[in-house]
Amino acid sequence: MMEVRNKLFEIYDNLTPVSLPSWLSPCIEDKNSWIKSYVWETPSLRRIRLCELKIHGKFVAESLVIYPQFKYDAPIFGTEYVKCGNVKYFGTIDFHPLRSDQEYNLKYIQKYLGDQEDRTKNESKIYNLDTYFSKKLWIKTNRQDFYAEYMNKLDLYLTRYKECTQTCDEEASLIFQKGYDHHLSYTDPAYGIIKSYYTKDFARNYIDGFLFDLAQ
Repeated sequence: MMEVRNKLFEIYDNLTPVSLPSWLSPCIEDKNSWIKSYVWETPSLRRIRLCELKIHGKFVAESLVIYPQFKYDAPIFGTEYVKCGNVKYFGTIDFHPLRSDQEYNLKYIQKYLGDQEDRTKNESKIYNLDTYFSKKLWIKTNRQDFYAEYMNKLDLYLTRYKECTQTCDEEASLIFQKGYDHHLSYTDPAYGIIKSYYTKDFARNYIDGFLFDLAQ
């Protein structure tokens, strides 16, 4: 695992590093775990944040979210891959729509992902799939590792997202991006995991101040 960062740099050759919040170190490590945090930007993308988390022998996760500049109404790109021991694997990739109307769906979801199968799941134990998730959400859970399949799908979706954000319309999206962050910050399972291995205060700060920084 931990190939998402390499894939990101393979597709985007103009990533500029952005400083982390003053309270957050790029790598927090002890004998049992580490958590690595990254942020970049490009002229069309205001925030590209990546979290890599490893609890030795128990849990490994990569989480990437990409936000367009506020002047664009393009979807937010989100993906994660999670390994729980050697018994459960979970992956998801999506163009998270900022609006639910048909015009938006045709302009951004169908246009760039129309050849992909509609999701087979309409319910999730973790997320409300009726809010900020598209019909082209790729989501999979398995008892066997499917990381190679995940990376192939990530390559396709990330390449399409780059095309999308190069041709998207100029329409202010701050209020919609804030809505996304607020909703996801309180449904993301990372809070419980991080709280278990660090502290409750750090977990809440990490979720609201880094993973979804517009939630504050």
